Amino acid sequence: MKRLNQIVWYLGYLISIIPVCMIVIYSFGADILVYIPLVIGIVGTLVLVAVGNGGDLNMAPPPVTDYPVPFIGLSKIGGSQVYYLAKNGFMMFVVPFGAVSAPILAVLIALITIPIGLVMFIMAACLIPYLAVVDALYLATLFLAKVIDRHQYSVNTSRFVCPECGKKSYRPVYDVEGRMIQGLCPTNKGIFSQEMEVRSVPCFGSKGGRKKLNQYCPDCKATVETEEGRSFVVSMAGAKSSGKTSFSFSVLGEFMSTNGNHKASSENFYFSRDDGLLDDYRRGICNPTPLSYNTPHILTFEAGRFVTKRHIFMCDVSGGFFSSDYSTDIQPQYEYNDAIVFTLDPTCYNAQDVAYAAYVGFMEKYRLYNKMDASKKITVPIAVVATRADKPGSFGNLVGAELREKMVEEGYFPLINMIEKDFLAVTFYSCDVSKEGTASEIMKHLSDATAYKIGPLFKE
Repeated sequence: MKRLNQIVWYLGYLISIIPVCMIVIYSFGADILVYIPLVIGIVGTLVLVAVGNGGDLNMAPPPVTDYPVPFIGLSKIGGSQVYYLAKNGFMMFVVPFGAVSAPILAVLIALITIPIGLVMFIMAACLIPYLAVVDALYLATLFLAKVIDRHQYSVNTSRFVCPECGKKSYRPVYDVEGRMIQGLCPTNKGIFSQEMEVRSVPCFGSKGGRKKLNQYCPDCKATVETEEGRSFVVSMAGAKSSGKTSFSFSVLGEFMSTNGNHKASSENFYFSRDDGLLDDYRRGICNPTPLSYNTPHILTFEAGRFVTKRHIFMCDVSGGFFSSDYSTDIQPQYEYNDAIVFTLDPTCYNAQDVAYAAYVGFMEKYRLYNKMDASKKITVPIAVVATRADKPGSFGNLVGAELREKMVEEGYFPLINMIEKDFLAVTFYSCDVSKEGTASEIMKHLSDATAYKIGPLFKE
């Protein structure tokens, strides 16, 4: 930045000479008597610029008081070239009076200093539009930097979702050299550092050092390690033992075993306990989800096409949460989920009524949490998943319209009718969620139906 300041500063002297020549020649004509004092004035001014780095004839940039100063323009006019040129130009007119006792010497000095003074005065006037352009470029650059920074953050994070409390915020709180600051973005003091208050932390775009800073949830104050990773949040819903947890680990297990369809450079669970739960799932053990708020199963991964880390939040919920006798509202992801998976077990007793009751309980809580009128359709895509596809009496491997028609024939019309009235985008799948990877196609579809676009990381 210091070098840029110097370039802009000294370029101002050179650029202002051009209109000086044009004004003098236009006003006094192209004559040798005009050229000589013009050359004297220009050469003398440039000599003073080259040697005047201090004292009364200082022509160097003023000391930087704000860090950084991208450009010195009209906003710094109090100590800018206009002031220096005008002041030094006036001194050039005064210098000959110091030799009044020697008239001949005074005249010789005046023949040199007065042209320099005139050139400096005209340069000072011609600098004003240059400085205005510089300021305009600075403001435009600052505006563009803010737009790019916000766009980068939106593209790479969309929102901050706390893994601990499940609540969202626009940006986490960062620990910057002992100071807790929420949000890192450029201000009118500069572009490339956090509020220009901490010089060692670049924040331009998502490639800056800010994503390596310690982060904290602004709500629960928990320490989080997301590296500003954008979260794809999937809400699970369905009756007890309908396969919600198995669905989650069918997806996450396949992702980990295939390195995200061989497109992820790294992947791991945010919570280490999920490694044990995945091992249990692979051994055929899937314990019921507790009724109280349960932190999501979070898979963190990196892929070359993304600047920052990414996170898949599988928000598993106890089936008891959707029963009519449970009214506590504790599912914060309903405010910002990207997709919904509603599971149903077609092999259980009275399957149609069980699934219908679970959906009613889910929708009551979903609309209540989001303060949504019943007449308003939900834009979040939902996948209706019939699990236990390997069991007799289920729907086999039917998907889409074929599965929908089969479900209507089997008495699921009230459920389907209600879902299609509530949601704009509904798809139907059947799979055996006890097997790893059978739900990947569903996740691929849901991600493709949103702005998240991580479908290529799932096998079809």
